[in-house]
Amino acid sequence: MKMKHKIILFLLLVAIGGVSCKKYLNINSNPLSSLTVEPKLLFGYAITAWDANKNSGDAWIPIGLFSQTLASGGDYGWGKDNVYNISSFALGNTWKVYYSTAGNNLKLAIKNAESASPVDNNTAAQCKIILAQIMYEATTLYGDVPYTQAFDPDKFPYPQYDSQKSVLEAVIALLDEANAQINVANALKLTDYDVFYAGDLNKWKKLANSIKFKTLMVMVDKDPSKAAAIGQLLANPSSMISAANESQLRPYYSTTNNENPKYRLFNRYTNGENQWFFANSNVFDYMFPNATVSDPRIPRYFDKGTNASYKAIGSEVTADETVSLISAYLYRKDAPSVIFSYQELLLLKAEAYARGLGVSQNLATAQGLYKEGVIQSCLFYGASSTDANNFANTTLPSLTTASDPLRQIHLQQWVDLMDRPMEAFVQWRRSGPEGSEVPALTLPIGATSGALIRRYTLSLDEVAANPNIPNPQPRYFDKMWFDL
Repeated sequence: MKMKHKIILFLLLVAIGGVSCKKYLNINSNPLSSLTVEPKLLFGYAITAWDANKNSGDAWIPIGLFSQTLASGGDYGWGKDNVYNISSFALGNTWKVYYSTAGNNLKLAIKNAESASPVDNNTAAQCKIILAQIMYEATTLYGDVPYTQAFDPDKFPYPQYDSQKSVLEAVIALLDEANAQINVANALKLTDYDVFYAGDLNKWKKLANSIKFKTLMVMVDKDPSKAAAIGQLLANPSSMISAANESQLRPYYSTTNNENPKYRLFNRYTNGENQWFFANSNVFDYMFPNATVSDPRIPRYFDKGTNASYKAIGSEVTADETVSLISAYLYRKDAPSVIFSYQELLLLKAEAYARGLGVSQNLATAQGLYKEGVIQSCLFYGASSTDANNFANTTLPSLTTASDPLRQIHLQQWVDLMDRPMEAFVQWRRSGPEGSEVPALTLPIGATSGALIRRYTLSLDEVAANPNIPNPQPRYFDKMWFDL
């Protein structure tokens, strides 16, 4: 695929994402204006723009390539380009989603819900939970970002940047505020615009605590005092997601304009077939492909090559027809978008017990959570219960006897997040000090000589418009606060 076609792909992202659900459109043509709009419409527009960006050319493709969960196939597939030269459209469009089409609309929805008569506290709380997740993504992708002065252009036309630690603290505070604001006995909610939980406010409360737990796990290595809050949540497991049906999923359907953004991307450019992305050995090799009982996610993640077997390659190595493509199953029309999953939480809890974060170190408890997390991941991706349990019981190493149990947990976190590269990128960076991350990645062929990539750089539009950007500007290899 030629580079000019890739640039067109990024330019057309809004067109691809913006049609995913027509009832969400045309509700705030000027996102910097405080229009009186129903909160549910603002919420619907925000989550549509956010998810379309996260699952297409602006975030999923570049982050998947440079974080090395996807292989480009070299000249045979996406193209052997400099994977560290991120498109200005990807940088700018993603920033605009966080601060305009999604972030600002959520802030306006919160304002309108809290000023309504009667006050709609539940809708405000739901919007705060999504805003917290969005700001978590913004800071883990860009580093220091505006928050305190963001979303108020009349008062702060050039918002100051907050430190990453401050933003993550604000995320936790916003989640606590939302959880306290929810009244499960009150019927006021987002009704049919709540595509995640259909108005089940108990699930929203559990989601808020689960995102808080994830945020604390990102912070704890740099701020050990967060271990106490981790322990408090572990002591009350029912306060967080406690079953697979409580995962936060954005559903998609087989009807036109309601398909998964990845499907629509391939449908537009490659007649609905994945011709660009291949099995990356940095994922495949950790799925026990040569074991007597291999990972049952392999046939859900990858399609066999022409030699009727599974084969992976390095990040920018040129592929041929024998190399496994990323599975069509993952790009089907009705594939849900995963925002936070049960298996993700189980593996984080396993890590906390293995490390003794806020609790006594307990490898036996960690083992149970680790095994169940892998089983739930296999089930989520379509493996049978028999295959999932057989793999977990016969092939997974035991944490109680493994020489490095934490590494085994991190590897399964990485494998589970293969098709969620934004989350995989955070997981990799926090998995160990620089040079000791799990897995051990090397510089892809064709990448800029030097260090591995560790962030998005700032949008060119933001650099041109805001005199309060950090000085010096962050470089792609600069570590963030949470990144040891």
